[in-house]
Amino acid sequence: MSFFPIRRYRLFDDPFDRFFGDQLDFFDPWRDFDTFPAALSIQPNAFRWVDEPLRLAHHHHRNNHPGSTRPHAEKFRVQLNVAGFNPESIKTKVEGRKVIVEAKQEDRQPDGDFHTRELRKSYELPEHADATHLASYVTPNNMFVIEVPIKNPEAEQRLQQASTDTQSLAQFGSYRDPFFDYTGFLGGSDFEPHIVDKGNNQKQLELTVGMKDCKPQEIKVSVKNNELIVQGEHRHKDKNRSERSFFFKSTTLPPGTQIDQLQSHVTDDGQLKIEAPFVEQKETPKPIEAEKKEGDK
Repeated sequence: MSFFPIRRYRLFDDPFDRFFGDQLDFFDPWRDFDTFPAALSIQPNAFRWVDEPLRLAHHHHRNNHPGSTRPHAEKFRVQLNVAGFNPESIKTKVEGRKVIVEAKQEDRQPDGDFHTRELRKSYELPEHADATHLASYVTPNNMFVIEVPIKNPEAEQRLQQASTDTQSLAQFGSYRDPFFDYTGFLGGSDFEPHIVDKGNNQKQLELTVGMKDCKPQEIKVSVKNNELIVQGEHRHKDKNRSERSFFFKSTTLPPGTQIDQLQSHVTDDGQLKIEAPFVEQKETPKPIEAEKKEGDK
């Protein structure tokens, strides 16, 4: 058994950083714009939306609890190199279970000569993909990114069961953070989390997710603050095209998780197992307003 390295990323202080390098992998068009609308009011000139997220385009606000794992915990993601095409010429459309990308670029010379390039790519959407929330954008390094959230009926059923299961909530201890969505954490993702008593007053948070269709080298486990992110990447290349397809799963870890001690490995039966020590809270955190009043006395 060999452990995967855990890559660690911070939330972005500089809005321009999120559009470059590995940080781009953690730019989430649904959540980041809701969390940091002011920081993203200025965008690099080379970044352009093709399909804006609905909540961004219509100024919707998230109604979930802080730290909720419910919105778009799983996504379908594709990257396509569009170097040589003006972002304004790129269009997407959905036909049935396919998302189609089209672009046309015409370069005219002063002497009347011209050169035309055209592109058309189609991608099969996975089952339960919610194409009404498709988002796409062109990055500064000329990558066209399509992201589509995936509805998960099984997760929705687990979420419904977790909302009435007080015994499952008890495993986190008598004092729980009122700002964390424990119900969403237990039932809103595919990670199957649970707390294990290791003895000697030691507890451990364990999460498992099926990875039978992925090779170990195609899996990346990362942490962005208290958000656990599991990504898979499959590359396809032949003489006519080069593509990368992705899957993305994430969940927000509960208070008490010792994130700096996270470990992960793939079991013999194809399960990705993630573990971290868990420390129960000794008392319920006080609201910020209450702390301020006590400090004023």
